[in-house]
Amino acid sequence: MTIDFDEVLPYIGEWGKYQKLVFWCICIPVCIPCAFHSFLQVFLNAIPPHWCQISELKVGGYEDAAILNLSIPIVETAFGEKTFSQCLMYDVDYESLLSQNVTWTPNTSWPTTACVNGWAYDHSTYETTVVTDWDLVCGQDWAGMMTYTVFSFGNLCGNFIFGFIQDWIGRKRAFFICLTVEIVFGIATAFAPGLISYTVFRFLVGLTIPQIFVIPLVIALELVGPSKRGFTTLMQCLAFSLGLLLLAGVAYLIRDWQHLALATSIPFIAFYAYWWFLPESARWLLATNKVDAAEALIQTMARVNGKQIQPNLLQNFIKEKELLVNGSSDAMEDTTRTYTVLDLFRTPRLRRNTLLVSFIWMVNVTVYVGLSIYIPTLGESSHFNFFIASAVEIPAYPILFLVIDRWGRRWPLCISMILGGAACIATALVPGGQLRPTLILSFLGKFGSSMSFILMYLCSGEIFPTVLRGIGMGFSELCGSIGAIGTPFIVYLGFEHRVLPAVIMGAITMTAGLLAMALPETLNKKLPETIEEAEEFGKDQPFFLFNVRRSDATKPEEAKKKGTCDFTEA
Repeated sequence: MTIDFDEVLPYIGEWGKYQKLVFWCICIPVCIPCAFHSFLQVFLNAIPPHWCQISELKVGGYEDAAILNLSIPIVETAFGEKTFSQCLMYDVDYESLLSQNVTWTPNTSWPTTACVNGWAYDHSTYETTVVTDWDLVCGQDWAGMMTYTVFSFGNLCGNFIFGFIQDWIGRKRAFFICLTVEIVFGIATAFAPGLISYTVFRFLVGLTIPQIFVIPLVIALELVGPSKRGFTTLMQCLAFSLGLLLLAGVAYLIRDWQHLALATSIPFIAFYAYWWFLPESARWLLATNKVDAAEALIQTMARVNGKQIQPNLLQNFIKEKELLVNGSSDAMEDTTRTYTVLDLFRTPRLRRNTLLVSFIWMVNVTVYVGLSIYIPTLGESSHFNFFIASAVEIPAYPILFLVIDRWGRRWPLCISMILGGAACIATALVPGGQLRPTLILSFLGKFGSSMSFILMYLCSGEIFPTVLRGIGMGFSELCGSIGAIGTPFIVYLGFEHRVLPAVIMGAITMTAGLLAMALPETLNKKLPETIEEAEEFGKDQPFFLFNVRRSDATKPEEAKKKGTCDFTEA
């Protein structure tokens, strides 16, 4: 017999001291490892300015500036800028010129050739990167993008693996397995002797992204009541954005890629202390018929929250339901069954919602990750650009804080995607060579993308039933990882056509924004626990449903009567 945990929460408190301690002290800090490793390769794989190494001139005592002027041709980039070539040099006999002991100036009619003695790098921004250590430039520049793709393929595999694991053995154990994989192979990254081993280690770290964020989010969503689901989702996503700002600062202070890999992995060993404090999800325990463990948990929650409840509250709930429902033994047996990803597609409405959520996830991941990689490549200050691209996410949170429990989930999702997509497409209207307008529009696109990303975490956590929530979120994020696999090569197009990546990402974002209107509205709705409940979820909603909370529902008591959400206890 499935027990609706929302029916139990009024007895123990939906946002009491216990939930607040778990949320603020555990679920929020563990967002940082995901933020760090999601975009660490932006700095590990950074491509600093470089030019052909002219060993004859270096030995002759020439400074870098003189070597550039004497041996490197000036070319016009796709951005309309005049600069020294990064992959060509004049094909002349420099030893002969030096032996003549004369001062010369380069002749633009001299033949050019590809670099023959390797490359020299500008170390003013980065001491070392993967690119500078292994010369992944010019004809090898695809290799750096390939490591992004392999990392994203790890995300794809990890979403499925950990989505299944957390529904199989529970959220808590799945989280610590995930943490172990990320720490071990994050540290191993720093000691990679070559490109192949580096790529393998990044793939293994990729298995944990974004599940090391999603699992605590699921635990938080399944511990709190309906009126706090929006708040907890927003706060965890805000913690992720703050983690990105922190990553920009750490990367700015640590300019060596190996030291940076260690600095973004070793500190998280401290999170193993959470083993004694992180609870298992009560909803998962109930959904898998672990009633005794669920009973012990809710008794602890009630005690910490200062609530007095019956010693066998859950057993009493079960007995009452058995009296009301025929065939209760079959219902009990149903809670012990093992669910698979195929269950997402067995019924028509759940199948449709799964496909919609998965497609929108794919677009969101493609655009969010794509802009996060693309924006640092614009201009010279990758650290500053990444910091601003992360900072523009912060205003999304107070805006969503104000609207998601007034307008619902669907309309903010649709509007944020369409506006963000329009900003990206508008970069095509910027005359070539004007960097600042392109950056501003890209920042606006990132702002819209971050809003829709937050909303998708909330929507997918609410649309899927409890028995399939981990698998459903894992599958939709798996589809997102499919989009992320191709994202680096969309960004790669920007090396030749500056605005093309932004235009592509803008077009698919607007398409997904329109499709988002077909999702069910979840504002003030009871979370579906079973497949049957998920199949009925949203059937009575019109396509253009627009929820607006009345202005007089401002007090907690009034909000509860009207079925609306309240953040006053946050």
